Amino acid sequence: MTLSIQKLMKDGYDGFSVRSILMNTEFRDRVLKDVSVRGNEVGKNLVMDKLAVGGKVLLTGPTGEAKTLFARILLDHIAREINNFKYHITGCPFLEDAGYIIDIMNNFTSNPFAGIRVMQSLCPYCRQNIEKILSSEGTEVLLDNTNSVLEISPKEVVSRLSKLGATKTVVRRSQLDPRTDPESLFMLLAGVENLEELFGKNTSTTYAATSHKVGVLSHGFIVVNEIQRLPLSLLESLMGFLEEPMGIKYNIQGEPVYIDGAVLFTSNAPLTVFGEESQPIINRIPEVLWPARAVESREQILKDMFEEQLVLTRKKITANPSIIQLHELEKETTDYVSRLAIDFLALLGNNSLPETLKRKGIRSESRMARSDFYSGLDEIHDPQRNPHIDLRTMNNIIGETVLLQIREDKEADVEADVNVITLEKIRNTMGAYDVPVSMINDALQQLKIVLRTAIKESEVSINVQDISEDISKMKALSDKELSELVVRFEGLDRFKENIRNQIVDKLRLSYEQLLKVDYI
Repeated sequence: MTLSIQKLMKDGYDGFSVRSILMNTEFRDRVLKDVSVRGNEVGKNLVMDKLAVGGKVLLTGPTGEAKTLFARILLDHIAREINNFKYHITGCPFLEDAGYIIDIMNNFTSNPFAGIRVMQSLCPYCRQNIEKILSSEGTEVLLDNTNSVLEISPKEVVSRLSKLGATKTVVRRSQLDPRTDPESLFMLLAGVENLEELFGKNTSTTYAATSHKVGVLSHGFIVVNEIQRLPLSLLESLMGFLEEPMGIKYNIQGEPVYIDGAVLFTSNAPLTVFGEESQPIINRIPEVLWPARAVESREQILKDMFEEQLVLTRKKITANPSIIQLHELEKETTDYVSRLAIDFLALLGNNSLPETLKRKGIRSESRMARSDFYSGLDEIHDPQRNPHIDLRTMNNIIGETVLLQIREDKEADVEADVNVITLEKIRNTMGAYDVPVSMINDALQQLKIVLRTAIKESEVSINVQDISEDISKMKALSDKELSELVVRFEGLDRFKENIRNQIVDKLRLSYEQLLKVDYI
């Protein structure tokens, strides 16, 4: 949509930038509450702070902890805000903000020299348009010739600039991965594809129609996965790009053009893997340490994973997150996942991580914190220690469990009102994965403590005569009391009685096994 700068001014438009977006409290709140990536609020805020300051961030943390997903989600949010609110100077291949012209107009009468300097700093295409609109019959205005602009009265300059065209900005986020697309970053360095045509002669086009990725990269909303896999030659070519402290800089024909963009690099390895030659390059990217999520966040993530796998099983659809979310809203009650199963997996995954990767409030600026964090990353990459059960592995375990449950029900020709995923189902699936028995037992012991604590703190509303610290007396629970325990701990009150009773019957064995031992 093309309109005039004058119309934008009347509508109250005064510019829109990545920094202004990231500084907005409501925007940050939306990002923090996005259910796609739960937890790690401290890390999320740090990423947004550093992007607001420098336009680029290196996100380092354990594999499978959703670093790339958060990078993609954050840039999706930023791109959405840009697409909703930003306007750029018509025809600009770099989407220079129309707010520049509005600022020039608002201040030109009091300070024309500063206004001219701003116009001179814009991209060659914008300068060409400005020179054309400032020139009148018989008088040619050249921005590099300051006097040719000063010959026009300030009031007239403002009037002519108000007629300059503005266009609604539309951008997209791009994701690059050197493992699958090794040449893609060269496109980033090139900016737009047909610059020779753009600056060599008059043209009405900015991007080749067949190369939409180039257009995206020109604006710089990019996620670059696994930066440690980039060849050193490519890192060196990025040197100037990374050194620029503010925004993103393209040096075109010796002229700097500043792009309002954001680039997020990710890495699951310590910086030591980059080698001494690349250290000066990597250190130019502001860094944020992305620790593993707390158990509470992990539990909610696992619930999401179960829901996704169950939806994919019910519906004949590809694993498109958007369509999965659509079907999740259907509120079907034919599937139920036990809280014991979710808590067990959360504890199992949490126990597989070194403590240094689970610290809360960790700051990237602390040299000591970084050293400890990197030692933890080294540890999880060490094949001699216990395996790190990352979220990808968790998703595979969950998916396998769901598929086996469906298969068993079909083979047994069972048609129940509700499909229940129990702790036993998860434990049976674990046999196909390289998880030490000691880790499984530790998680079970912790799960027993969670159950005991819930009972002691009255989360579960039951009365057992003479209950004491000796939890072995839980063996004295009657069937009714055990059923009530399951209902309260699992939160089954929301189900109808017939469905609730079926779920309790299928979960009873799990609770009996946890409670019949001498300690929890």
